Amino acid sequence: MVQPLGYNDGILFVSLLYSSIDLQFEWESFSTCQWPIHMWLLASYVCVITFRLTHILGMRSTTNESSDFLLDLRQKGWSRVLSQFIWALALPFFVLWTLLGTKWLWSVALYTPECVPTNLHLWFAVFWLVLCYIWIFIHAALGIVAWLLEQRLRRAEGDLRELESDDVLSRWGQVSRLQDYTSLSVGRQQGLTPTEIKALSGLTSIVTGSCEEGTDDKECPICLNEFDDGDVVRRLGVCGHSFHKSCIDLWLLRRADCPLCKRHIQG
Repeated sequence: MVQPLGYNDGILFVSLLYSSIDLQFEWESFSTCQWPIHMWLLASYVCVITFRLTHILGMRSTTNESSDFLLDLRQKGWSRVLSQFIWALALPFFVLWTLLGTKWLWSVALYTPECVPTNLHLWFAVFWLVLCYIWIFIHAALGIVAWLLEQRLRRAEGDLRELESDDVLSRWGQVSRLQDYTSLSVGRQQGLTPTEIKALSGLTSIVTGSCEEGTDDKECPICLNEFDDGDVVRRLGVCGHSFHKSCIDLWLLRRADCPLCKRHIQG
């Protein structure tokens, strides 16, 4: 869902604008500090506003409104450009700039505190520094979550690739390329692995040919197509229900039960 500009964004913008104007009035006083903390403050304001505007533009240009812009590492078009800008350039620069600001602010507080116009300015600089670290922590956590989701996507694609036979391709097309993390099944942990699915051959009857050769079913309950000569049919040993092998194998990757009677395959 696209996030519009809200009250929080308005408060953030007005607060930083006011602080920037105040810095301009006290610019000469700050120039006597051991380090230019006023320049650090101003640049960090610009960084935060750039972060927020980039995030809003990314959410508006994303092709999948159900996914979060920063969590999806498979963006396309402008969303991909904006995502790479944040993760590869903006965030690393902001981390380094915040560390530099920490060193500068610490030195000024120790050696030239009199250069700061008032104690309120100094405490505000410390407060802003804390907010910067919170901002970094939040984005670092988002980056870790995005990386973990991408790893889950790749594992899921690897599982699908192992089952992507010619029959699967002809019936369902390429299923081993997932669009983004929203394609992950919530119940994936309840399904079988490709190795377990392939090992089911001892519990099932795989029939090539007409439905009279081992099953009384006339059509596959998953794709709702009739069994034709030459189709590969898997009959579940736990309940005897029959399906196209390409259909039931993809089902079992997500859920380890029969689509009809819900009996557990290995139970």
